[in-house]
Amino acid sequence: MKIPLKFPVKLATGQTLTELTLRRGKRKEMALAAKYSEDPGEQEDFLLATLTNLTVEDIGELDLADSKRLMDSFRSMVEGRDTAGNAGAQRPAAEQGNADAGLGAATAG
Repeated sequence: MKIPLKFPVKLATGQTLTELTLRRGKRKEMALAAKYSEDPGEQEDFLLATLTNLTVEDIGELDLADSKRLMDSFRSMVEGRDTAGNAGAQRPAAEQGNADAGLGAATAG
């Protein structure tokens, strides 16, 4: 999934990053993130770095707006809503409501 950045980032390598490529993850990568740190924020950064082929430091340099787009895309992917292939695609409102209702029921406990 391609995610264009609203605020490009200059990496430590000197390269300017204008878009992220987020790939689908595996459970084993979630396990690696849990081993990386007990802190949920650090786990999230590690997992996102792994799935975008960046470093944790690179993820930390993202503008908050781009970080939110990355997290929204990640959540969409986890929920199986990433079929369009890019972060700019929108789902129909009726489909969004049904998916969100199902998620709430599943996580309520």
